Amino acid sequence: MSELSRIALTLSDYATSVAKNFWGEKVTALHLFAAIRRWDKDQFDKIFAGIEKSLEGALARSKGDSIKPSGLDEPVKQALIDVKREGDVWDLAKRLHESLAGELEDKSSSELSPTQAQTLESEDLIEPNKEELDTSHQRFQSKSFALLLNSELANQVATILGSEIVSVKNSLANDAYSVAHKVLGHVPEELSMAIKESLDHSIGDNGKNELSQFVKVIASTDHDSASRIATKVALALVDVGEYSAAIDASVTKDETDRIDSIRLELRNQLAEKVDVASDAILEFERKFSHLVGMDSVKSDLRKRVDFLMVNKRREARGRKTDNQRMHMAFVGNPGTGKTTVARLYAELLQSSGLLPSNQVVETDRSGLVGEYVGHTEKKTKNVVSRANGGVLFIDEAYALNDRYSSSKGFGEEAVDVLVKEMEDRRDSLVIVFAGYKAPMLDFIGLNPGLRSRIPSIIEFPDYSEDELVEIAHRISKSRDLLLEGLAVDRMREVLRLEKEKDGFGNARTVENMLDQAQRNATLRMSHLGNLATELESRTIRAEDVDFKEELMPKKQIGFTGRSNS
Repeated sequence: MSELSRIALTLSDYATSVAKNFWGEKVTALHLFAAIRRWDKDQFDKIFAGIEKSLEGALARSKGDSIKPSGLDEPVKQALIDVKREGDVWDLAKRLHESLAGELEDKSSSELSPTQAQTLESEDLIEPNKEELDTSHQRFQSKSFALLLNSELANQVATILGSEIVSVKNSLANDAYSVAHKVLGHVPEELSMAIKESLDHSIGDNGKNELSQFVKVIASTDHDSASRIATKVALALVDVGEYSAAIDASVTKDETDRIDSIRLELRNQLAEKVDVASDAILEFERKFSHLVGMDSVKSDLRKRVDFLMVNKRREARGRKTDNQRMHMAFVGNPGTGKTTVARLYAELLQSSGLLPSNQVVETDRSGLVGEYVGHTEKKTKNVVSRANGGVLFIDEAYALNDRYSSSKGFGEEAVDVLVKEMEDRRDSLVIVFAGYKAPMLDFIGLNPGLRSRIPSIIEFPDYSEDELVEIAHRISKSRDLLLEGLAVDRMREVLRLEKEKDGFGNARTVENMLDQAQRNATLRMSHLGNLATELESRTIRAEDVDFKEELMPKKQIGFTGRSNS
């Protein structure tokens, strides 16, 4: 989901809260219109000058049920889903205005005093300013955190804690200020005003303190909604941090790292009851959780995506940003999970709104390099076109350097084409170069154009012995096999020997071991025929873990789904 789509759906949630505030449950076009106004009041009132009284009067009298133009609900729902740019929000508002204008006037004036009605009539409903509509996307300020950190949320917290609403607003505002200080060392005036506006509350004396235990206090209550409300507060505070970085003159990696530390601190305060990452990050980590190890890889990717998302928000506000380069190099031995993580990275970029698709096209030197002059350019461009919108994963990418390839010629031509495409398609294509660490670093370093376009090099460490055994257990379970304790001990012995060899295949070696052990077990039981029990047919014993074949990893382009390969 794109950032704008996320904000649009948040806007819909906010419209729901507007409806409930006016004693109704059903969200109508009117409530959505009011939500847009509250979302960015200044921009709204500028574009739709003269209708604020009409809107407020109609809403106050509708009580959530009386203004609903026929047939509007479904198109509005679709319009929210289809939001792709900032101007779409204001186009939607214009549609709502056109549909509601007459009913707004009728509803708001029907119960007004003669003096109020006369005032409203003199102002009339003015058509939206077309020039403002055309240029609104250039000045649009998406204070997404303000949609979450608001008086309604403060009321919910007060209900859970049994506290005074004033003290709750003070705590929320202080925490928001604290987050801004943690990220930037100060509180920008724009942020200060947004906090004050969203909470209708001025900051107290403790605004520069460290992040408080307030979120943990909320989560620790016995109330049924405690975890949900604590999560909303925590998410709002993380949004404050991201917004702080976005509105500053420049955002740095250090600032992004501090946002990540805020997220982790909030997690600790919540004692793992709830999580405070974005939906995209949460889904990424959920899928990552079934993989063994890789803590450093996950951390590096998460920080990079956080940085890219903040950069994208700054870009939407017309702020200066660093080059939005999402290309990466994955370096490490075979079987350490590079292909698997490339797939997860593609899904994360797509769900974060940074790429239109999560497709991964996998290739190597043979898929890019041709056999004659002009052939390489054509082959490489064809592969890039297939991958456009998603991720192109190039395995053993160092082989494009002739010194690392048995096939000589045209490798550099492929690299030149890739460098140009990386620049031309920087917003729609991510290339992940993968391979052994030493030759990959050499390969990247030899080409200045390539080096400048790969901001992140992520190292995939070899698995430990215990992690390899855990992978063996998981693969065995997926095949409905049972590993005897003595068989596991024997596998450990074999793995210790294999790890000393060059080109150790990590998860692939484990998978090959189990393939051979399964064949050995089948041969062992073959003489039993129909006398073999179902349990015996599924059991791997120590004697089966006896290999005469080479265990070097098989050449593998792609993901089998059975291991971290």
